[in-house]
Amino acid sequence: MKKLFLFMSLAVAAASYGQKDKTYYSLSDAQKNPSKVYILNLANSQLKEIPKDITLFTNLRELNVSGNQITAVPENIGELAELTRLDISKNQVTKLPESIGKLANLQQLILTKNKLTALPESIGKLVNMQELAAGNNRLASVPESIGKMVLLQSLYLNNNTLTTLPEGLGKLKSLTVLELQNNELISLPKSIIRLKLLETMNISNNADLVIANEQQRFVKKYTGEDPKEKPKK
Repeated sequence: MKKLFLFMSLAVAAASYGQKDKTYYSLSDAQKNPSKVYILNLANSQLKEIPKDITLFTNLRELNVSGNQITAVPENIGELAELTRLDISKNQVTKLPESIGKLANLQQLILTKNKLTALPESIGKLVNMQELAAGNNRLASVPESIGKMVLLQSLYLNNNTLTTLPEGLGKLKSLTVLELQNNELISLPKSIIRLKLLETMNISNNADLVIANEQQRFVKKYTGEDPKEKPKK
């Protein structure tokens, strides 16, 4: 009897694990039993918006809506409390709602190839974030609050229109990868030399970037280049 009970318990556990590992590619299929949906992939589905009833998926861990025609992220996205990965890349999004800061379990946020001009201040509340990819947008600034994302390991801000970066960047004590190439940077924050775990940094193609004397050794170590401080105009 005990063996039978153990067998049944293991079978139930295996079925539960399998359900959590399943990826849904169809919104209509997912809607049949929304509480059992953990991974939803709606990439390249010609969507013009994130479905209004997305909050029905109360246990959703991963949401991929990349490669669509989405222009806005709904305010109720913040209700997906279990979300750990959100991919909105390759859309036409111009702004993120402040409610994105409610996604306390989010670890990976992919925003590449949109039309974002700024990131919300609330993004600093994503304290479990490990990867933030916001390259190939139109970002002109980064909020100071980004420094609160102390578990962040990879930060991609390449191919934007950034001229400066916040001093809060130096608080990202877990950061190992920093991509800043193809911007309009004129300086780096003084605090950047505090990034002790950094393994690689790319600051190429920032024509007017001036590297301060105290930053030159740091830049050489992590970019492999030997920068020379440019004279101020």
